[in-house]
Amino acid sequence: RRLGRILLPPDGSWPLISHASRAHTVKHVYDQPGYALVRDSLTLEETQRGASASRVVADLLYQRAPIDEVFAAMRNHRTMQRKAMAAVASDSYMPNSKMADSGSANGPGGLAVNGNAPSGDSVDGDGTDAERREASMLLLDAMAHRIEHIVRFIQSQCDFDTLLDERQLNANSDSTMIVPRSFGYWEHMNEVADQLYYFVLSDTISYQDIHERFYSLVFPADSDIHPGSEARKDNSYIWLLLQLLHIEKVAAGPVRHDLAGDEDMLDQLLQMYNERQIVSRDAFYLRDLALQATMNHQQANIRDNHGVKFRHPRMAVAMPFAPVLYQLQSEFGQQFKDEKYALLEGRSVCAAMKTATVSQIRQYVVPNALYTFLVPARETVQQLQGPATTYLQGGNVGYQLLDFINVGGKHRLLQLIYKMMLAHEQGPQFQFDGRQPSTRAGISCVAPHVVDTVYMLLYNAPYSNELMMKEVLEKLRRCDKAMAQGGARFSAANLRWLYTVYQLMNCRLLRFFKYYAHASHLVHHLRHSLVHVTHRQLYRSLECFALCLVNLQHDVGFLQALLDPAYHGVPLTPHASAPGAIRYSKPKHAWFECAMLSRNAAVVVARIETMRGLGDVPGLSLDDCLDSLAPQPQLWAPAVLRYLPRAVRAYYARCAPRASPRVSPTAVQQLVDARPEHAALLRAGDAAAEAALVAFYAPAERQALFLCVVWALHARDTPPVLAVVRRVLLAFPPSQMSSHTSALVDFVVAGEAERGSAEPTDATKAQLDDFMFRLQLVHHEHVVFALTRGEHDLRTDRMRLLLTRHVLLESPQFSQRLDAWHQLDFQGRYWADYGHWEKQTAYLARFPEFFEFEAALDGAPEPTPALSLPVYYENAMVRLLPVLEFALGRMVEAEDRSLLRDVLDRMGILYRLHQVPLTTLMNTLFVYFNAPTLHDAAVVRSLNRALLDMSQQNFSPEFARFMAGELNDCAHVDARYVSRIIERIARVVMRHLGPADKPDLPEIHYREIPNPILLALTECVVELLTWWCLHCAPASAARLHDPDAGGPLPATEAEFRAEEQQRRARAAAWPLAQLWLELTMEPERRPEPGAYAGATYIHSTGVLANVLPDELLAFPIVQHLARIVLEEPELKTVSGPKRYFSFVEFARTARFSATASDDDPGAATRFAATAVFNSFEQNRKHAMANRPNTYLTLLHSVLHYGGIATFATLSETIHALAAGGELCSDTQLLYLCATAGPILYRLVAHEALYVQILGDLLSILVQICPRIGLFDSDASTDAVEQIIDFFCFVKDQFDPGRPAWRRLAPHIAALPTLLRYQLQCMVDQ
Repeated sequence: RRLGRILLPPDGSWPLISHASRAHTVKHVYDQPGYALVRDSLTLEETQRGASASRVVADLLYQRAPIDEVFAAMRNHRTMQRKAMAAVASDSYMPNSKMADSGSANGPGGLAVNGNAPSGDSVDGDGTDAERREASMLLLDAMAHRIEHIVRFIQSQCDFDTLLDERQLNANSDSTMIVPRSFGYWEHMNEVADQLYYFVLSDTISYQDIHERFYSLVFPADSDIHPGSEARKDNSYIWLLLQLLHIEKVAAGPVRHDLAGDEDMLDQLLQMYNERQIVSRDAFYLRDLALQATMNHQQANIRDNHGVKFRHPRMAVAMPFAPVLYQLQSEFGQQFKDEKYALLEGRSVCAAMKTATVSQIRQYVVPNALYTFLVPARETVQQLQGPATTYLQGGNVGYQLLDFINVGGKHRLLQLIYKMMLAHEQGPQFQFDGRQPSTRAGISCVAPHVVDTVYMLLYNAPYSNELMMKEVLEKLRRCDKAMAQGGARFSAANLRWLYTVYQLMNCRLLRFFKYYAHASHLVHHLRHSLVHVTHRQLYRSLECFALCLVNLQHDVGFLQALLDPAYHGVPLTPHASAPGAIRYSKPKHAWFECAMLSRNAAVVVARIETMRGLGDVPGLSLDDCLDSLAPQPQLWAPAVLRYLPRAVRAYYARCAPRASPRVSPTAVQQLVDARPEHAALLRAGDAAAEAALVAFYAPAERQALFLCVVWALHARDTPPVLAVVRRVLLAFPPSQMSSHTSALVDFVVAGEAERGSAEPTDATKAQLDDFMFRLQLVHHEHVVFALTRGEHDLRTDRMRLLLTRHVLLESPQFSQRLDAWHQLDFQGRYWADYGHWEKQTAYLARFPEFFEFEAALDGAPEPTPALSLPVYYENAMVRLLPVLEFALGRMVEAEDRSLLRDVLDRMGILYRLHQVPLTTLMNTLFVYFNAPTLHDAAVVRSLNRALLDMSQQNFSPEFARFMAGELNDCAHVDARYVSRIIERIARVVMRHLGPADKPDLPEIHYREIPNPILLALTECVVELLTWWCLHCAPASAARLHDPDAGGPLPATEAEFRAEEQQRRARAAAWPLAQLWLELTMEPERRPEPGAYAGATYIHSTGVLANVLPDELLAFPIVQHLARIVLEEPELKTVSGPKRYFSFVEFARTARFSATASDDDPGAATRFAATAVFNSFEQNRKHAMANRPNTYLTLLHSVLHYGGIATFATLSETIHALAAGGELCSDTQLLYLCATAGPILYRLVAHEALYVQILGDLLSILVQICPRIGLFDSDASTDAVEQIIDFFCFVKDQFDPGRPAWRRLAPHIAALPTLLRYQLQCMVDQ
């Protein structure tokens, strides 16, 4: 037990944060096989410091985690439990059956239900049925607890005691529909209803279990009198059960059986009904008519309808409100019959709630009506962009209506749209006059509002509707596989379907995919299409989607996907068995042939390494990941390398990439003069000459020259024939156009240099504008990429900076487009922008786009352009956004604050349609937090204003003042401010529900980050990094490069590492970490008392420390270990003497008492040491809290969420303590052992760190032995004995091999005789 207190953290109840925790955090230290025996030696009270499977499931459901992630977490727990139980069974001296019982009782990390161990067949053997039952109970417990929490919260927010005054109805209500003035809390009910619906639909939880659990929440089984049941009654429970009745197998199964029999379920519903709510001031008919709607929905199954009120007298309190339902149905039917559709548009809250209530009464009536509204029977055919893109014009369903109709209605509506509009290769299907669904002549595309409805349904019911998205992804993968086989020719309907789906995913579903369980592998679904697609309009959409999809990646899973050629698609069911270990292998062909995609992917890989690290993924090679991105390694300028992590810089240093070949104007002129084929460019109609020209530029190595030739000829008085230019360009692969544009831009820059121009001439700018906008021979986003691709150091390349300023700010034609975009006023809340489609149409009508170089042709183009595809959301501005995100980094590296500010201020409006602007802002601030460009109040304010929509975010008042220009420093970052940040994170970590701080925030499912914990963390990180930039502003002006003054620039690895040391020094001078430490370790110093007790604030700190740059919080907390060890009096005292050794002192099991005996001088010392290593919660409950124990809890929280960089800092700190020679007690060394003990299972894979830490611990042991008087061969102390036990445990459970132990031999040889003999076995055996 004493050994267990040092090997396990004082508190391990770390919350699991979906998409923020690292891979290892789902495998708790308690479940590791190496710790199983030590864990089971602790008492039950002591093991409460660990996590549990129910806590993990509850955390993930609260965070709206994907269902596949929830099931994966449960599989993880089950697998780790099996391994731990096997370790206990193999190592224990107890009989297997007894040990299994003991391990089950004391194993808090195991997958246990209600504190009981799972049955034997779920641990040993196959046990599939037992595992399913176990998972069902886990999910049911988590859902019931969460629903009860939500219901209690709603009751606290509503007034159910005051009677409703119908003469003072609010604007949301009328005579037939009562809606409270504020009902924002209902989004939580919609969320849990969707989760419950999915679990019942997929047979994960049975309806009977849910019904019984809800009844037990109101009427606990342990009481016959049910005290307080009136307060627990709530119609929300009935409303949730009503959602499940719309599942056909539920209505036709247990419910019908009950209604045909003794009607127990009906009787329980009546008992749960709260008649006071419907007549109260905060009545909500959508909820309070749930019982009446249930009776109406199940009318066909109720036997003897006329006698039911006599069998159930309580029916009398509910039925007086039944006429409201009939009135709503009548009103809905009349409106629908008259084709007024006022209810279906859902523009008003009252109308939306009426329709939502009707959806609960009748099966499928409302979704069928909504579908008929979207795809009406009357044939009004409209065109999207031309006669080849026609659709059937229908209505536009408001998002509020879709939010509040019942879950079954959402599921049904999406099924209809998918089967009729999005699932068929032959195009949209229509069913007129009762005939079978079929295509309709003259209608080839899906209506825009139908596509809008799809993404809104996926956002507000992600669980129940996820299967459709999986089927779409599987179909995309099959299409991509067909592309890989070469020569794939898809039908016109299939091409339209692909283009529609890619637009939908790129422009509306990126938020959905960012936090999708399989997001990291989605790049597999378009890998071959990026190479083999020949339809240029489809390719541009695909290229934009690939850029955005890669930019979304934020976890090591993406790197694993790059080296996982055996990927076989997204599993259609989460019940599938756990996937096997990935066998990493570098693909035979590069992932991206497009230079823009490969460079963007390299930047994303470097960002993942910077923000997350790779240390916890064994076998993953960063070099192989970077190698697989492009056919050849890319060259990066020193300005870019300066902000890349060391491992990425080392890769590019080893592979020595070459610069792109330069094409000089002289060489182009010589080529034109030398090759007669170019004569075809100056005259039209010579088919043979044109064919010869096409053949000449067919080889890939010549294609980059062609645009340069066209540029040179266009500069003359006789420009080339555009029809001939088009014929040649159409022969080039679309994936190479970004490379060819880069060659053209390099050619233009070289031409200006040859002429001796210090800046681009007006003629050059005008010609570049013509190429981009009038002729559309090159794409605007490709030119932006070519100028900022990272191959050239923009700090010293004035010509490229000026061209960048021109194409983004000064170009007259681009300015016209940007001005029009401002005038159209596209909204950031696009789901609520009912005029979005009209704005998109107006923009494309004014600035038409061409995809096959036919923009300036006279007459019919030859060859005929490919099939025109329907454009719903995309345009040149939308495609520019991901490239602008890439260019943003290069402009920060260029250290031109003026250019960066101007671009952000002018183009910030474009980010309204960015799917993840908050995440992009956080990534930019994180990666460039040391960049002097951002250390300026005006620049960082422009950056925040461009990417943030403050109406959709919940920042502090100080940050709002900064955004308004009223604050320009960080003087307000004091104890009160830090305390509020800690409280805010703790609130969401504890799954707190409360009224929104801002009343106008969007619904949680439409916000960029639907996970409330991750959202709060991201907003806090943006705030803190903004204050960091202001803190560094005074000293950073001198760090900016002055192009006029010249001077050396950092360009070598040694200079980069020196900058890293300076960055650490600057971070150490920022008072944030010290303030945070004081407020976390000494809660009484907080300006305002916290609302939460225990380790909540400590674990919140651990979470935040590892989403901030390590230097700002994690490293200072780890380095604080030295002060704790050297200064805390509890650790300076030598423990009591011990005259003998035992490997583990099994006989001594009694806990130390809180009272020390007067005649035992060592009692107080032993008590102090015990309190240091006790459970944190146990210390707090018994008034034994102390700073060393609190810090140890905090340190392990930081280490748990941290990566290898944090471990390296811990190793450096322990090494500094060993080198300083200031330690004087064995308790100090035992404390250091306790810092390393709980992370041994992660350290053992990193031999250098592992050996360094153990070597330093042995070195300290050598130092303190003389100081505590350990010269006698028979003498020892309690702490030293535990230290020896610690090293023996390390050798037994975490053995890195004999070579590693041999390096520790010199330290062991310097120990006193008996200690040396005890530890020599670690080297010899």
